[in-house]
Amino acid sequence: MAGYVYFDVNGKTGRRGISSHVFDQLVTIALTNLKDVSVSSRQMKRNQKIRLNRPVQTTIRHGIVHIWVNVDIKKNMNIQDTCQLIQEEIANTLMTSAEQVPFDVQVKVDQIIA
Repeated sequence: MAGYVYFDVNGKTGRRGISSHVFDQLVTIALTNLKDVSVSSRQMKRNQKIRLNRPVQTTIRHGIVHIWVNVDIKKNMNIQDTCQLIQEEIANTLMTSAEQVPFDVQVKVDQIIA
């Protein structure tokens, strides 16, 4: 598993690398822009200090960034429309930051909250 995605910048200036941790942060920022959606807290136990199952996970394989997001959605919202909105928001954030990087976004709804 690669830790960086590399792409050329203006030919002569070299290559730029973006870490998977940067993509984690970009996705988290994109999710804070959405109302009525929160990053899932279901997997975090009461006294757990280290989260083994993170709600935002990013891996890089063969130059493609794969993103998995676990979210909690409010009760009266349409799940399909909300998941599509989440994918679009993440795509817009990634396109403005790293336009040349191919990515795949998967959204999983962990729970519906009141």
